[in-house]
Amino acid sequence: MSQLEMQRPTENGPAAGQTRRTNRMAIWALVLAILTLGGVGSVLGVVLGAKARERVRQTGEGGAGLALAAMIVGVLTFVVAVVYWIVIAQHFGGSGGGGTGGGGGY
Repeated sequence: MSQLEMQRPTENGPAAGQTRRTNRMAIWALVLAILTLGGVGSVLGVVLGAKARERVRQTGEGGAGLALAAMIVGVLTFVVAVVYWIVIAQHFGGSGGGGTGGGGGY
């Protein structure tokens, strides 16, 4: 077998020494899911992760695990962001005057 034949890629996958390209959408999905950005990044991470998984299936690129991780991390960080905003709203919202509301006996 000649060296040229040994270096030719097979139909089943890349040739030896070559690696599959990782889907960039999966990478960005995970980055946005981790950053959270007040909940917006989490939602974008989940959406991009779902789209990236679909594209990985179609193209055969790598990154299916990254896309799944982005979806999981996105959901978790979104829940944390929602709880955070609820706590902030309860802390700063609620009672407007800070008094007991019993009337003014000045």
